[in-house]
Amino acid sequence: MKILCLLSVSILLCAQTPLPFDTLAEPLKNDSTKLAHLNEIYLEADEPRIVENFCSDVQHTLSLGEEIASKPDAEVLNNYLIKLRSLSKRQEEIHWLYQKSLLNAIVANDKQKFAHLATIELEPLHQPRVRSEAIAFYQKNFSGQPIKTLDSLCKEEAIEAKSIQFAIEQEKAYEEHLKTLNRADASKIKRGVTIGSRNSVIVVEEMGKNGEIIFEAENLNPFMVTLALDFDTLDNLKADKSLPLYVELAGKSKKEIVRLAPITLNGRTNHVASYGWVKGSAFAQHDDNYIYALPFTKGSTVRVSQGYNGGFSHKGLSAYAVDFSLPIGTPVYAAREGEVVGIDVSSNYGGASPAYRAYMNYVNIRHSDGTLGNYYHLKYGGTVVKIGDKVTKGQLIAYSGNTGYTTAPHLHFSVSKVDPVSMRRPMNLPIKMQTLQGIVTNPHEGEYYTVQ
Repeated sequence: MKILCLLSVSILLCAQTPLPFDTLAEPLKNDSTKLAHLNEIYLEADEPRIVENFCSDVQHTLSLGEEIASKPDAEVLNNYLIKLRSLSKRQEEIHWLYQKSLLNAIVANDKQKFAHLATIELEPLHQPRVRSEAIAFYQKNFSGQPIKTLDSLCKEEAIEAKSIQFAIEQEKAYEEHLKTLNRADASKIKRGVTIGSRNSVIVVEEMGKNGEIIFEAENLNPFMVTLALDFDTLDNLKADKSLPLYVELAGKSKKEIVRLAPITLNGRTNHVASYGWVKGSAFAQHDDNYIYALPFTKGSTVRVSQGYNGGFSHKGLSAYAVDFSLPIGTPVYAAREGEVVGIDVSSNYGGASPAYRAYMNYVNIRHSDGTLGNYYHLKYGGTVVKIGDKVTKGQLIAYSGNTGYTTAPHLHFSVSKVDPVSMRRPMNLPIKMQTLQGIVTNPHEGEYYTVQ
């Protein structure tokens, strides 16, 4: 095993672009800087001087990095990488102790302990449960005694609350839209439809023989959609398919989806239909063995500003997404080959408010397994591909930006299908990404990766 590890290290040393030894340890360095201010008497640890020893070992590891940068050596690099992995595990242990101690301080109503711990802004402080309890305790017990880190948490929670409210309002508006359109409406919509708009998927009905009612769906978008159709009222009518009905519609396609037939020919019939749709396929089967590329220039190093299950916005069906912090105009490449099925780079607006959500620029690429690769917050006019283009893995597709609901320039990348449970929402999928540091399966905030 050691021989294989050293061989891998030798290959890395021969790479054209040198490894960013300083930035590999940057998250550990940042934590050690914050932890240097922590009074360990407040940390409920069985091991004495756990923080002091951690900070000391981080400094020693950084010294190793400087040594490698000035005089590359395979054995030293191997030791350096081993130490980084060990330090990351110890960092997680300290984070757990910090969270435990902070929550216990709240339960015990220990204001002094709480104030000291909350001043040290570590990652667990932003976890939803910890954050909500910390804010509640702070607002109850520290009136007129501002703590900068807690004030920032309050703002963060307020932004998130607005985001949730905005989503609820959108959903209410969506429900209002779920009405079957008649043929006359359809002809008007086709003339002015925009890709991705609610009325870019049309359901129309026509009378057939013997009182039959035939429903036909047309997808005016270039991408596949999953359509859901149900009936709020169905009097003296029987559908020829199970309801509610879920069906895929390929891009730019039209087909019959269901027929209603009278149960008794002489009886009065009545029906009220509703439908909705979502981009992508609910029946796609993701190739979990596929290794995605980092969507950036070969040899470049990028920082994860929010990873899987991130505390800010990567939750629920959106949990498996990655945000990469980038300057505006950074080239973005296809992480996997496929067909471009969605583009919008018409916006030049962005900001830290849910009101900007509709102004997000993006590119969607459909993969061979039916999933979608999503590249969000792109620069205004920042695409070099068009709908229908077949792209290869590693091909330049766009430039990053800061459009839509965003607090800083970054690229939001995810792979999605339609949630097969609700059949109404996109669902992000966990993926594997190849980096120079190895295959990454669970990216975390603050980690740095180099494009292989």
